[in-house]
Amino acid sequence: MPDTTAQPAGPLLRASGLTKSFKVPRSASGSTSLRALDGVDLTLGHGETLALVGESGCGKSTLARVLLMLERPDRGTLSFDGTDPFSLRGRQLLAWRRRVQMVFQDPFASLNPRLNAAELISEPWRTHRDLVPRQDRAARVRRLLEMVGLRATDAHRYPQEFSGGQRQRIGIARALALDPDVIVCDEPVSALDLSVQAQVLNLLAELQADLGVSYVFISHDLSVVRHVADRVAVMYLGGVVETGTTEEIFAHPRHPYTAALLSSAPSPFGADGPSRERILLTGEVPSPVDPPSGCRFRTRCWRAEDLCARVAPPVEAGPGDPAHTAACHFPLEAAAAGSGASGG
Repeated sequence: MPDTTAQPAGPLLRASGLTKSFKVPRSASGSTSLRALDGVDLTLGHGETLALVGESGCGKSTLARVLLMLERPDRGTLSFDGTDPFSLRGRQLLAWRRRVQMVFQDPFASLNPRLNAAELISEPWRTHRDLVPRQDRAARVRRLLEMVGLRATDAHRYPQEFSGGQRQRIGIARALALDPDVIVCDEPVSALDLSVQAQVLNLLAELQADLGVSYVFISHDLSVVRHVADRVAVMYLGGVVETGTTEEIFAHPRHPYTAALLSSAPSPFGADGPSRERILLTGEVPSPVDPPSGCRFRTRCWRAEDLCARVAPPVEAGPGDPAHTAACHFPLEAAAAGSGASGG
């Protein structure tokens, strides 16, 4: 398991300028390229949870695929513990792949119904043969089942015999089977009932505390993000528009899109509790095939001016917190973050 006693200095994972495009049929403007990622920068620390949030189509899943080396970026660099994983070959690449694993959104579709729980959890060892000796694998499976809150006697049951929450626990156990440093969680609780969501989220937190594993947590549910994340990266149309600690992002959003996103989330206190003024954005999300010039959010932003159409905004730190950055020519002040123009 990852060593939690002495964590190295510096980020475990660093992405710089990641760009990824896909070929698509020619659009009305003549473009045949869809830019799913456009200069993404982010870091992930040891034992940290970084949440990726944003609307559907903003590039969260493409970024996850690049971090998992399932897609190669067109430009930019990815550093994992000081090493570029895209430069690795052969046994070095195989050894790297076990360090980054994934928990999928659908806990049933991601499990082979022909395999029982023990076979599902031990399947990665067929590729990484030297990780767990064959004679120790049965005991290791039982230990992993117990770690995720299942019984050792569940080893011989099949996916269809488990509930949705139990199936997701098997998916988590399978990810842990290779002793990873990073687990990419792609909407891991969105398909589960609320009560089961809380159980799985608490399990992930307990495993992180025990093992020191880092999470890249993709979610559209801001209440879940607030509960699990140490830091948040807000994505819009292929780029990261704001990054900061969870507390800072939720209390003092600096990018207008972040403020609008937070205002759309229901208050945990109900109608009688404090809530943000609702910010209604007009128009549709622009197409990544034909994105707007300058700032990509300007076509929906109530603060946009001529400069926003001419020049892409630089990423700048906010006053008092160099780790809280936003890509905006006219960032929100703390007092104005919850009082945007509701007309968009």
